[in-house]
Amino acid sequence: MKKLIISMLIFLGIGLSANAQDIMNLDQYREKVLNYNQDIRSAKMGINAADEMIKSAKADKGPKIDAGIKYNYTGRPFDPSNLKPAGAPADEWLPVRHNYNANVTIRQDIFNGGRVKSQIKYAESQKEAQIALTTLTGNELVFYADQQYWAAVGQKEYLELTKQYKTSVEKLVNVASNKYEAQVVSKNDVLMAQVKLNNADLEVLKAENRLQVSIMSLNRLMGIEVKSPTMVMDSITYSEFIFEENGIVDLGLTQRAELQQAEADIRAQSALKSITASKYKGRMHVYAKGLYGAPSPQLGQNMEGNYYAGAGFAMPIYHGGKKKRELAARQIATEQAILQKEKMTDQVVLEVNQAKYLLEEAAKRVELTRNSLANADENLRLITDRYEDGLSPIIEVINAQISWQQAYADFIDSKVQYNINQSNMLKAVGELYKN
Repeated sequence: MKKLIISMLIFLGIGLSANAQDIMNLDQYREKVLNYNQDIRSAKMGINAADEMIKSAKADKGPKIDAGIKYNYTGRPFDPSNLKPAGAPADEWLPVRHNYNANVTIRQDIFNGGRVKSQIKYAESQKEAQIALTTLTGNELVFYADQQYWAAVGQKEYLELTKQYKTSVEKLVNVASNKYEAQVVSKNDVLMAQVKLNNADLEVLKAENRLQVSIMSLNRLMGIEVKSPTMVMDSITYSEFIFEENGIVDLGLTQRAELQQAEADIRAQSALKSITASKYKGRMHVYAKGLYGAPSPQLGQNMEGNYYAGAGFAMPIYHGGKKKRELAARQIATEQAILQKEKMTDQVVLEVNQAKYLLEEAAKRVELTRNSLANADENLRLITDRYEDGLSPIIEVINAQISWQQAYADFIDSKVQYNINQSNMLKAVGELYKN
């Protein structure tokens, strides 16, 4: 089976003045970013809120108990004197102006058209959507964090480049000075070399500043003091990692949060359609109610208790075509959700294939720039030797140094871009962040 070769990075960085355990690798950095970031924390809280909504929907399965109190004053009360039983005290059968009671009602739905079941399904789909949103947020966050981390590592390696370049120019200044003292070359060679040395000093200063800015960006994402002396890895190497080329698209279609979110939306729209339909189905319930107050069941002024028990059934008959219209609207919303998923599926397939080609191109660029650096290094060595032997002018050495510096910078940039493209590949197949 056809294989796709992807370079898998192995990080080998040891600080010049720090122990290995003081250097923060990519996994440690990701963990700190994810623990601090407000968006990912908020998204996880949304999952907890969705859990509560599921429990709330399930609570509708059980009985409902309500309690209440009531009071009202009657301006022209009914006179129950003619209803007074024989022998009853006259003062208990006067017109009642004060009406008050305390009551408790228990109600249990027997059939509600599938409303509760559909509400539970809707709440569950909302949780699935929130989980997918959390994963999507995590993917975007980790990818951005990776870009910042590799930018910092690249700046650190570029700082080492500028130091090496400065060392090379310093050697050239010494060689040119010795040749000038020996009256082999003119002072012009020394001046040209010293100008390049001044430029090299400036490049070192700029590289140090850029590294500090990159570190501050990392610190901000981790939620620590921006000027903290965070140590990142010094350099990047890579080794080959093989996985099935034919399986990466299927992996993306299975794991991408956007598709999981789209599927959850389809289930949510289907549940909403069922909830709408349940309003137009018959409903049946039983209930019991107890109360204590005045007037009494015999319309007397003394407080007495009473109770009621019964069952109810209601069936919608005609609502001016409202049921048909609402269900049609819900069906359209469901079909729109299905189309959105189809669109997202096409997008995922495209992104996975694009990520694969970008990563292959980045791996090839690393190899090419590595070879260019080796050639530039050899060229600089040979031309420097020829200058020391008086066979080449100093301008050739200076040009060779510039070519070497550019080749080294291209090599560093290719490795940074390779790392970013590897993260992009993992993001495309849904492997960069797992909730």
